[in-house]
Amino acid sequence: MLDFFIFILLPVLSAAFCYFVKDLKTQYSISLIVALLHLGLSLLVFLGLYNTDLPTFFSSDSLSKLFLLILSNVYFWIVLVSFSYLKRPIIPKAEEAKKYYFLLLNFYLASNSAAILSNHFGMYWVAAEATTLSVSPLIYFYRNEEALEAMWKYLFLVSVGIAFAFIGILLLTLSAKGTPLEGEQLFYTAFIKNASQLNPIWLKASFIFIFVGLSTKIGIAPMHSGDVDATSNAPSPIAALMSGSLRLTALIGVLRIYQIIRPTSSAEFARTILIIGGLLSLFFVFVYMFKVKNFKRMLAYSSVEHLGLITLGLGIGGLAFVGALYHAIFNSITKIVLFLMAGNIRHNYDTREVLKVRSVLNFMPKTGWLFMIAFLAISGIPPLGLFFSEIKIFEGILFSDKPYILALVMFFLLFIFINMGKAIFNMLYKNGDGEQQSYKSEKFEFSHFIAIALLILLTCIAVFSPNILYENIINIAKDFGIIL
Repeated sequence: MLDFFIFILLPVLSAAFCYFVKDLKTQYSISLIVALLHLGLSLLVFLGLYNTDLPTFFSSDSLSKLFLLILSNVYFWIVLVSFSYLKRPIIPKAEEAKKYYFLLLNFYLASNSAAILSNHFGMYWVAAEATTLSVSPLIYFYRNEEALEAMWKYLFLVSVGIAFAFIGILLLTLSAKGTPLEGEQLFYTAFIKNASQLNPIWLKASFIFIFVGLSTKIGIAPMHSGDVDATSNAPSPIAALMSGSLRLTALIGVLRIYQIIRPTSSAEFARTILIIGGLLSLFFVFVYMFKVKNFKRMLAYSSVEHLGLITLGLGIGGLAFVGALYHAIFNSITKIVLFLMAGNIRHNYDTREVLKVRSVLNFMPKTGWLFMIAFLAISGIPPLGLFFSEIKIFEGILFSDKPYILALVMFFLLFIFINMGKAIFNMLYKNGDGEQQSYKSEKFEFSHFIAIALLILLTCIAVFSPNILYENIINIAKDFGIIL
């Protein structure tokens, strides 16, 4: 039960502590200790050095171990940088939000851990709704009209999506009518074992509702607008948290129903839905990037792009499935660096408009160079991580039964890279009107240290490709009936 305590109960207790103790530094210290314990145990579980003993409704398998480690890693770095971020001067209206920042972060960790480790559709649904409630107030951190609108839009669309997912779960129970599962609990493992006996019509309907509903949290087009608005208006650490981990918590719900449908006659139907969702996401990003105005919104759309690519790889299967799981890891790390550096630029220039940001490499050379490297990383430039995962996805598509999709994907990605690069390089290099070339010494901040550490971590994982990581991903593929 130690694992249940550290993964779920301890963050809840830490959240309660942060409610009663108002000192920000104390809240930070307690939250950081919880994050370290969570990360340490997640790593031990992933490495197979600790066997979980979770109560009813919770369990761990290869998929949950991987996603839990991703969540824990992203959360640790975000908590680590948060105190230095909160020390920055902000508008008076936002000062009140600081009191609840770490409380909500701890609640976020508990709810996401519960969702990832759940072994029951009902428990997952409750935990997924809790993740929405934990992150929504953080979107409204700056207390302005735009943030308020983004928060309510996110709450409304995601709540509708969660309602869709609930209908999908009800339809799944209908698919079990006349089978040994009728009237039984909604445990994933039981449905996977009896998948061949489920009614295919209700199973297909269930998959559609769960996929469409959770797409509002994953950011899959055309259900992505609420998530994009929320990510672009949230504080940079929270935007990184949402892009790096919250989307994957929603994705695991889709993967659970996909794991059930994989060995049935409806598998091809589900594959098609995933592929269409992935391609639609790439198309929407392709269109948006032709006219980029807001650089944080641009990064939010970049998350839509990469979750679309992950969804596409999962739908294609084979080597693309493996590449998609690697991509989830690399994307989560890279997005932290991108959003943290974007936050530095936003703070220094007091704007999110691309046209109002000029000569970043002159005025903020440390931030500028790290922002550029992170852009190259997210674009799949070697030896940074996403290059290797994208190659696997592309190779998987090429040797699949739908190789023609690769041409469409490459076309979308080429223009996304060109237009995103144009916006970023204008921010970094283009001089403002009448501006003189003068380099300034930017103070080395804690966010720069974290960005460098994460880029090194990203490169090391990609280049050395630890065997334990490869074996875990192969085990996930086997659980889905994918033999390489």
